[in-house]
Amino acid sequence: MLSNEIELLNMVKDYFGYGHLSLEDKRGAVTFGIRDINSINKVIIPHFSNYPLRGTKYLDFVAFKKALDMINSKKHLTKEGINEIIDIGNKMNSYREFYVKYSPIHAIETKYKHIPINGHYINGFIAGDGCLALNTKDINFARMSLQISQHKNNRFLLESIGNYFKSPNKIYYHDINSIQLTLSGIKVWESTIFNHFKEYPLHGSKIIRLNKLLMIRELMLNKKPFNENKSI
Repeated sequence: MLSNEIELLNMVKDYFGYGHLSLEDKRGAVTFGIRDINSINKVIIPHFSNYPLRGTKYLDFVAFKKALDMINSKKHLTKEGINEIIDIGNKMNSYREFYVKYSPIHAIETKYKHIPINGHYINGFIAGDGCLALNTKDINFARMSLQISQHKNNRFLLESIGNYFKSPNKIYYHDINSIQLTLSGIKVWESTIFNHFKEYPLHGSKIIRLNKLLMIRELMLNKKPFNENKSI
């Protein structure tokens, strides 16, 4: 993440009790990593088994665990094992090919293994891939919006987030391979989004933007003018 999220990543590090942070001056980024196999076996695998990922990241975890199981059983010491692990890695994350929208069974509401989406999960997405925006330019001045972007194959995931906020899904193509969920307008913010953040506190640098939106909301509710030259 960007270096201004170092406090947030320190919270993640404290949660796991393992790992380390590294700063990359050229990119202005900070990275949290757990790389030793004992910690991965002890902490990471149990965590994502107890709290399964949603969307295509779940498939990356399944592939990751398959490669780890091969290493644990010493299959990586054979030429065949090495080639299989390389093949697994070459089909993960951005290298994965999909031709249909995907959702793991535990993220599908009609399936008996369904795990309901919750506010903490939503805030994780907002902290990592979300944007809290305020329009200051046209007739929709002071219109607030919550935006979350994902790969185009994760449309079901974005739809479930939209359903969580009880809002008609407004999902647009952000570019050729990514889509964006946009929730905007006073109705959804007053009925759902502000209440969500009251029940589930946001962490990381985006709490600064949220507090600014709350200040603006207070001014608007009290029908007080605010100076556009004043830093809010």
